[in-house]
Amino acid sequence: MAEIFRNLKKDTLLEFRNPSAASAAIAFACVTTLAVSIVSAGAPFSALIQSILLWIIIFFSAMNSLLHIFTREEDERTAFFLRLKISAENTYISKLIFNIFFFFFIEILVYILFVFFTGTSVKNTLMFAATGAGGGLAIVSASTIMSAIAAKAGGKGTLFTVIAFPLLLPALLVSISTTAASIENRSQDYGNVFFLFAFSGAIILISYLLFKYVWIEE
Repeated sequence: MAEIFRNLKKDTLLEFRNPSAASAAIAFACVTTLAVSIVSAGAPFSALIQSILLWIIIFFSAMNSLLHIFTREEDERTAFFLRLKISAENTYISKLIFNIFFFFFIEILVYILFVFFTGTSVKNTLMFAATGAGGGLAIVSASTIMSAIAAKAGGKGTLFTVIAFPLLLPALLVSISTTAASIENRSQDYGNVFFLFAFSGAIILISYLLFKYVWIEE
């Protein structure tokens, strides 16, 4: 716990000192949501189109914000010392926790901006929020391990997006359909929400078991 807390504190302090990733993600969310509102010119979208647009913005906001958690270690040449000081498992847990809090802040902001600018009327608020939580956790859980792989491969945003998208596709499709259902209040079935959390749990467990083989150079 001490190792996890120490690394989490370090990442948080670094983010406050150089909030470029957060600023880029927030700017992308604001500009994209405003652009959708201007292009629509007040014309109502169907619930499915609204859901697709929302999750496209959320997905690319994640791609803009979650990669730097590992690339920063490689770029600043601190990854080697991190491997010496903290175990691979504790490194993964601390990075995952940081990404969860960091991305959920971005996602809540996207939700607020999207509903405000597009005038989306949500009929089932509880399912809407639960889907956002489950879908967001799925994105974070997959993006954390994918960002480590991309950083070790020396890749940047393009590689990260390419390798993360196929893994996230099932969760994105479920999130889109469930969000559309919550906007129209077509169903009270929370099975899709449970799937998103189960998907996230499976990705986190597999990532935890395999992370040391990605992170440690033999």
